Amino acid sequence: MHKEWAAFKASKKKAAEDEARAAQLRAKLEADQAKFENDRKTEEWSVAGWKRKAEAEAALLSEERKNWKKICEKDNAKKMGLRIVINNLKAEVEKLKKQDAEIEKLKKEKTDAEAARDEARSHRERSEQREVHTCATHALRDKEIEEFIALLSEQEQLKAEVESIKKNLELEWAKKAETSRRLSETEEKLENSETA
Repeated sequence: MHKEWAAFKASKKKAAEDEARAAQLRAKLEADQAKFENDRKTEEWSVAGWKRKAEAEAALLSEERKNWKKICEKDNAKKMGLRIVINNLKAEVEKLKKQDAEIEKLKKEKTDAEAARDEARSHRERSEQREVHTCATHALRDKEIEEFIALLSEQEQLKAEVESIKKNLELEWAKKAETSRRLSETEEKLENSETA
């Protein structure tokens, strides 16, 4: 870009120099025309000499015009080249702006995703804490259930023992009743025998 700009400046400077040279040539031409007017008035000036001089000046002016046109065409071509380069650079700048916008959008999406990830982690940690607490609660309940089962088992055993004791007691009462009945019978027999 800087080289092209320097070349553009150089061509602009050359064009300015060419313009200055053309201005000098015009001034010279005007001076020569003034001199011609002065010389024409003198007798030494001849028509043929004037004609040759005018043709030489016209040829020189024509050559200068050709050179000037070539310089202008070169300058225009360089300017067109620079304009194309500038347009290409503008397109690149626009492309870079779009890329910057996309990068900003991606950064925002990344920030949002990181925030969502952090929220998900926090939620997972809270869930894990709740799960640990629930597991601890379940463990305590399982322990309590085991204790209740042990108590129920003990109660069943006590119930069985009570039933067994009841049966034994009933048997003892039955034996006692039988013994009492025999004793009564024996006492009756004894009384009957005494009476007899």
